Amino acid sequence: MTILFYKLFLGFIVGSLIGLFSYITHLLTKSGMIAIVFVATIVCGFGSWFTWGLLILFFCSSGCIHLAKKRINMTNLDTVAEKGHTRDALQVLANSLPAIISLVLFYYTKNQLFLIGYASGIAGATADTWSSEIGILSKSAPRSIISFKPIQPGLSGGVSLLGTIASSLGSLLISVVFWLLYRPDDFSTFPQIFILIVPFICGIFNSLVDSLLGATLQAKYRCSICGQLTENKQHHFHTTQQIGGLSWLTNDWVNFFSGCLTVLFSWIILFYAQQ
Repeated sequence: MTILFYKLFLGFIVGSLIGLFSYITHLLTKSGMIAIVFVATIVCGFGSWFTWGLLILFFCSSGCIHLAKKRINMTNLDTVAEKGHTRDALQVLANSLPAIISLVLFYYTKNQLFLIGYASGIAGATADTWSSEIGILSKSAPRSIISFKPIQPGLSGGVSLLGTIASSLGSLLISVVFWLLYRPDDFSTFPQIFILIVPFICGIFNSLVDSLLGATLQAKYRCSICGQLTENKQHHFHTTQQIGGLSWLTNDWVNFFSGCLTVLFSWIILFYAQQ
C-alpha cells in the first residue's frame, strides 16, 4: 500500500498549527511541539479523518482542562510530580505511541481488531490524563491504590473519587465519539456494542494500571530538607534520596507501559471475541 503524500502533508500542517498554539500557551515544550507534529503526520498518513479526530479530541480536551485550571490558579498543586503540565516530547510519545502502533498495524492488515485497539489506546491516554488533571482538584486527599492510605496530591499511585469519575468520563468521551464516527457496516467482524464497550473498558483499565505501576515500580524520592515524598531527583535545590521503585522507571515509562498493556488488553478481548 502507498501512503498518499497529501495526507502526510496535511498531517504535518495541522500538527504544526496545533503544536505552535500549544507551545505559545505553554502546553508543550519545544521538543513536545516537534513530537506532536510527528504524531499528527503519522496518524493522518496511516489513518483517516476519524482516527485523526480522536487524537485531536484527546489533546484538545486535555489542553482545555489545563487552561481552565490555569485561569483559576490551580496549576501549582502537583509540585511533587516528576514533570509539570507543559509536556515534552517523551510525554507526548509515551501517551500516543502504543495507539499509533495499533493504527499502523490496521493500515497494513485491515484487521478491525487493530483499529479498535487504536481507539482503546487513545481512550486510555485520555482517561489517565483527565484523572491526573482533574483528580488533583479533589478536596479530600488521594489514597494509595495499594494500601488505601492517604498520600500527597500529585504523587503517582494515588486515586480519588473525583479522579476516578474524571477517568471514566474521559474514556467514555473517546469511546462514544469513536462509536458515532463509524458506520455499522464498517465493523461486520464484531458486534456493534464492542465498538463502544471495549475502548471504554480499556480506558479505565489504563488508568488503573498506570496507578498500580506508579504506586509499586515508579521511582520515589524523599527530600532531605522538608521530608516530603516526591518523584523528582531534586527538591528545594538539593538531591533527593530514592526510597522505592526502579531508578529508571519514570512517569513517562509508566505511561508508555500502561498504554502498551491497554492496547494489548483490547487485542486479547477482541481476539477471543472472534473465536
